[in-house]
Amino acid sequence: MFHNSYPVFEAKRLLKKEMLDNLRDYPRNLSAIQYQDYSDGILSGCELREADGGLKIMPGMIFYKTVIYFLEKPCMVECSADGRTTYLKVRFLDKTIGAGQEEYLSRVYVDGQPPDAVCELELGRFKLQSGARLRTEYVDFYDYDTEFDTVNIIHAPHASPGHGSVSPQILKCFAGEMMRFPIQNPWDCAFCLDCLQLKEAMPYEAVRAYLNVRLNQDMDYTNMQIYSGLKAILMETGGRKVSFGQPPKKDKTLLMI
Repeated sequence: MFHNSYPVFEAKRLLKKEMLDNLRDYPRNLSAIQYQDYSDGILSGCELREADGGLKIMPGMIFYKTVIYFLEKPCMVECSADGRTTYLKVRFLDKTIGAGQEEYLSRVYVDGQPPDAVCELELGRFKLQSGARLRTEYVDFYDYDTEFDTVNIIHAPHASPGHGSVSPQILKCFAGEMMRFPIQNPWDCAFCLDCLQLKEAMPYEAVRAYLNVRLNQDMDYTNMQIYSGLKAILMETGGRKVSFGQPPKKDKTLLMI
């Protein structure tokens, strides 16, 4: 049956083991139940910011194989400028049992190899050219996919029920730019309002349903395909026709001299 037991500490009363067990287990049990069907990914925070030529990972939480990993202080990572794709990753280490505690540890690092699905999770990727500095602030929605000198967070999985989802930062940016246009489609209105209220990742199934309705198709999406589909919708809403999966044509300008 349902129950809620909470220890009461009073002066001159014995401190029982059961009371301490209750304090220890309550937050763990709460999170285990709340996120029991969530996929692996960023749960909250973990924003990336440029700092001193490298990247600073801000405090946050990552959900990985039913365990929540906490980053309580900003973490600095050095980045090399070689013009090649570099991945910022978290490698999850084996559980260790020490004196009176279990530890779930991880290591943050960068290299040129895609994340290992068995024990790693991507936080972002970039191509940094010699003499340039990384950007973690974006001009507009289209800027999230800039190839060089810009941190790409599109591929980073965010924890959501059943299936990893895309960053809420990207969805909020999409909604903000969509709302600048006179939106006529009720699906656009509902989706954008939901995006603007996000505090964590939107469930993947909600994003998938919106894209399938708006793009008149029935398919599953990777994070990159989600971004491409949203970009096609945004361009169409702004009056620029583009087909999903097809790169937009560059505007041709005739220069008269």
